[in-house]
Amino acid sequence: MIDFQFRTTQNIYFGKEAVGKLPELLNGCTDKVMLVYGGKSAKQNGAYDAITHALRMGGIAWVDFGGNVTPSYQKALEAVELCIKEKVGCVIGIGGSACIDMAKVIAFGAKHAEQDLWHCFYHVIYYDRNEPHLMVGAVPTYPSGGSEADTSAEIDNEATGQHGSLSGIGPDFAILNPEFTYTLDARETAYAAMTTFTQVSAAMLGGRFSISDKFAKGLLEVILESAKAAIQNPQDYDARAGQMWASALCTMGILSCGKDGWGYSIYSEIEVIRQTMPVSYRQAITVLFPRWLKTHAAEHMEDVRSYMTAVMGVDEKLPAEDAVEEGVRRIIELFEGFGLPMTYDSMGEVPTREQLEAGCDKTDETFCISRERILNMYAECFQETIK
Repeated sequence: MIDFQFRTTQNIYFGKEAVGKLPELLNGCTDKVMLVYGGKSAKQNGAYDAITHALRMGGIAWVDFGGNVTPSYQKALEAVELCIKEKVGCVIGIGGSACIDMAKVIAFGAKHAEQDLWHCFYHVIYYDRNEPHLMVGAVPTYPSGGSEADTSAEIDNEATGQHGSLSGIGPDFAILNPEFTYTLDARETAYAAMTTFTQVSAAMLGGRFSISDKFAKGLLEVILESAKAAIQNPQDYDARAGQMWASALCTMGILSCGKDGWGYSIYSEIEVIRQTMPVSYRQAITVLFPRWLKTHAAEHMEDVRSYMTAVMGVDEKLPAEDAVEEGVRRIIELFEGFGLPMTYDSMGEVPTREQLEAGCDKTDETFCISRERILNMYAECFQETIK
């Protein structure tokens, strides 16, 4: 293992009555609150009504900012203007990681409106958590990406086709009520669980540290068990709670303590697919994950082999390369067993190699393997040949 520093300041309230803490959490915030959510789901699952009831009981005014299906830079700019106009003091993201990421970006942007905000997001700048920003709250209703417990946010510039990120700004508080996920159907539940499964796995890679390894392995087991139970009974509170807490734990940094962090390369490499196809984050990462493991095994063979034997149950006696191949097959089989497609072909028009190369150029990241190998990795994610 390697040396590490661990620090977290997230104030998380978990449970059926957690929303009732909202007026207390906003104590001292005399300005309005902005509620950032997506489409109809926030109102269908009860989260919006519960939050606005708590705000009303606390005598706190709010302004809505809905329609956030993806983390859009253009919409974030609209929200920043609205924050300034309405004198907003806290931004609360309600929904999946897209809405919570938007809340972080908007809260940051409202305090830096005089700057070129895209420069802040497109170039890798790590801000101190004390960097000026509005208060940020998170109420996840689609637990998968873990944005409610981390200090980063993803943002897409639709005008330029570029992807950016904000690093260093996390929620000041998060409210986690598993009941808000009861309306997720079987497919959404499966995608949420397998996205978390992938992210826990990425954090687990990067060397051996028994505490982190055993913690991650136990968490992966809970994710699979809770996903099956929630699909069978959507109102199984304990199953939904297991999924929700796993989502938060996977991004707190606990699982990567003592690791070298190479597993986080998957996050930059999925963005190339998102640059070239109309796929969501969860679609991009679940399809890529097994092929990504296979590709990076060339530099991290023992690490990947250990993962395959510990997590996927591959025979330890198999030669390393055979163990990786068998593990990849089992991961694909596992995800398909939850009803998830494991190629990109059904999600949109197959991109050309030239388009994938252009996607690499638009992603402001330094890839840790060659461009050729990255392109070959993407090609394995399609049934149709990339030309």
